[in-house]
Amino acid sequence: MSPMEAAPLERFGQNVRGLRLARGWTQEDLAHEAGLAPVQVSRIERGKREIRLTTLLRLVNALEVSPTELLESLY
Repeated sequence: MSPMEAAPLERFGQNVRGLRLARGWTQEDLAHEAGLAPVQVSRIERGKREIRLTTLLRLVNALEVSPTELLESLY
């Protein structure tokens, strides 16, 4: 993965982590609420996993935020 691709993924992961922590949730809590595996949440937060649209929607629903909040600072 090139540095240009990694930067947005890392910023997205930081957004996910910040919103998760603001709720006092563990990665396992978020995984449960979003219907994801805990390892998936870990990889997303570390910017190591590019996600599908369906995963984005699961995160939006679980965190009860708008897609814009998750995508903030990426563009």
